Amino acid sequence: MAKSHNQKAKILILEHLLAGTSRDRVVTMQEILDKLAEYEITAERKSIYDDLEALREFGLDIEFKRGRPGGYYLKNGNVPSVQKKPAADKAQKVVHAKASAGAESGFMSLCKSELQEADKPMKLVCRKSKEKEMRAFFGTMAEYKIKEDGEIQITVPQISGPQFFGWLTAMGKDVHILKPKKTAAAYRDYLKTLAKEYKGV
Repeated sequence: MAKSHNQKAKILILEHLLAGTSRDRVVTMQEILDKLAEYEITAERKSIYDDLEALREFGLDIEFKRGRPGGYYLKNGNVPSVQKKPAADKAQKVVHAKASAGAESGFMSLCKSELQEADKPMKLVCRKSKEKEMRAFFGTMAEYKIKEDGEIQITVPQISGPQFFGWLTAMGKDVHILKPKKTAAAYRDYLKTLAKEYKGV
């Protein structure tokens, strides 16, 4: 797993573990390390401290409870939704995904296999009727901008592959990939391949 991909997945997992925590339901450092190990991510405690601090700067009210068991929890119990781009270079390191307690978002479930190494993000546009599905899938990993015509523009780290394309197909004509063109072309080829399977039916 490449280093940048590793970092993205680590932040996602931390947010997932923190979602739904409270002073009476903390997540311990060992639990964090164990969960990262499940994703084949090795991390030093210091790097996790740095990631937790980055999440605090982004707006998560993370507290540490001493005692046994000692651990981390969200003071308000929820991962906040993104309202605007975080400022400063440190915030650019934060790749965030909203995951409800006890369940992974669709995007997080794909982060190991289909998240791409790319500097440029992916941009999609969807109709208002699909906003709920898009937010459920991407969570706070994405930035959402409502356009004047009522459509919603979504900016998210680039992802492609059969699992993502399969999910996107279920959205029908209501969701379009705007950028990058290479990903849009890959999705078009995916659809062509599916269509060939039914040629002559």
